[in-house]
Amino acid sequence: MGRPIVLLTDFGEGSIFVGEMKGVILKINPNAKIIDLTNNIRPQDVLQAAFLLKYSYRYFPKNTIFLCVVDPEVGSGRKPIAVKSRNYYFIGPDNGLIYPAALSDGIRMMVLLENKEYFLEKVSYTFQGRDIFAPVAAYISKGVSLKNFGSTLSSIKELVFEEPMFDQSGYLVCKVMYIDSFGNAVTNLEESKLPSLISDYNLTKVSEVCVLVNKKLYKVKMVKYYCEVEEGSPLALFNSFGLLELSINKGCASEYFSLSEGDVIKIRFCE
Repeated sequence: MGRPIVLLTDFGEGSIFVGEMKGVILKINPNAKIIDLTNNIRPQDVLQAAFLLKYSYRYFPKNTIFLCVVDPEVGSGRKPIAVKSRNYYFIGPDNGLIYPAALSDGIRMMVLLENKEYFLEKVSYTFQGRDIFAPVAAYISKGVSLKNFGSTLSSIKELVFEEPMFDQSGYLVCKVMYIDSFGNAVTNLEESKLPSLISDYNLTKVSEVCVLVNKKLYKVKMVKYYCEVEEGSPLALFNSFGLLELSINKGCASEYFSLSEGDVIKIRFCE
């Protein structure tokens, strides 16, 4: 089975830069299967890219190659790297973007991309996604071993997402990690933590969530799917990522709650 190449960039849909990267890949491997995870990462937002990569990579076939170019330090001293995890490959700048996803799958090998035999002949200071990362991804898709690209690294830059924590008043302090295209506010609270939280609150079930945003308290219904509440009503659920999300049925939660990515909210579960 081939190794698909998945693009994750901040270049924007329809960008000529995305097209050029795909062209480079196809010149090296005409049979390459290229998939866009998204090219709409907020410009230079490494944290958003790392978050979406961590919660998306596992839905792709084994040996998929993730070509990740969100690179505000392009052309500087930051290292170009490739990482082999237990089931996947990750290629991109050593700025933390790759780390959460690769760590989640189990890092097996990390290399510095330094063998120019696998780069384009002329490497731009400002577009290493095309000139270094894309050709390396193409060669890996053809079966070239990571050890051919450069020396082994003992570490890469780490990026760790904040964990929700209780404050002194018993509220769980969470962070809005992502606002999706529907305006849903996705937090950093994983569903796997819910059983222990229910125990902490001495609950038998959760039917309501008290949400404190900018000193304003909202009581929203805890549901499994959006249309369990009336159109235009707020709700909370654990979404397809397994993360707590604030939503509005057929509405925009980010506007309703006045939320942006990076904002802190406080929640308390109730029966």
